[in-house]
Amino acid sequence: MQHLLRKQIILLIAFMVITFAAFSQTDEVFQPNHDELRYYLGMSVGISNNYLSFKRNTNFSYPRPGEVSFIQPEQTFYLNLGLTGTLKLSNHIALRSNPTLLISGSKTAFSYTSDPSNPSTFQTYTIPSVIVDLPIGFKIQSDRYNAFKYPDIMRHYLLTGIKFGFDLGSEKSATLGNGQTYGTNIIKGTDMAYELGLGLSFFLRYATISPEVKFSYGLRDLRKISDPRYPLVNSLDKITSNFVYFTIHIEN
Repeated sequence: MQHLLRKQIILLIAFMVITFAAFSQTDEVFQPNHDELRYYLGMSVGISNNYLSFKRNTNFSYPRPGEVSFIQPEQTFYLNLGLTGTLKLSNHIALRSNPTLLISGSKTAFSYTSDPSNPSTFQTYTIPSVIVDLPIGFKIQSDRYNAFKYPDIMRHYLLTGIKFGFDLGSEKSATLGNGQTYGTNIIKGTDMAYELGLGLSFFLRYATISPEVKFSYGLRDLRKISDPRYPLVNSLDKITSNFVYFTIHIEN
């Protein structure tokens, strides 16, 4: 899945390179006063890949009957739609927020079993999932530079910050692979994560287009319950959620 995401990013960048190379006019500077703006707004669209990380405890090495002894994350893709606001702090540093809605419908979070030697015992754990992300971070950007025979058309930047996430489907019941309702979702609906990303900004005549890749690493333990009746979570010490985002920002 991540290989497909990287392929899409490479194809998009290649398409943009070909498009710019096809331009005939080479002396016009687009949006020459953009760096003087105190703030600017925009929108974003993209996709993201989500997977959970597990910190296993000793029950995995010495499981009691019925306890989970094997678990693996499943990847879920989301469609991302958001708004972008950027506040200039200096010529090379800005504060950016990008509230985003992540739409998937349902999310197969992981598969697990108490008997890895018997494939028929494997279960998938699926939960409804619609996420609202509220990230805020610092955008560290270069000066504008020439590219594709155009002056001052491009800059690159780095992002670092934190994200607060709210899964609106967290209070609904989870479903196992055989259609059975688990009874309660063991994954919390609120999360906090550290984010790191990089991107390119292309200053066109009427808008700035910025393709961006961002990585999000969960900081909060997402286990909602710890109860002997739920051997699934008693075999784990921690669950965290990680994301890889590919986003296109359209600003101004």
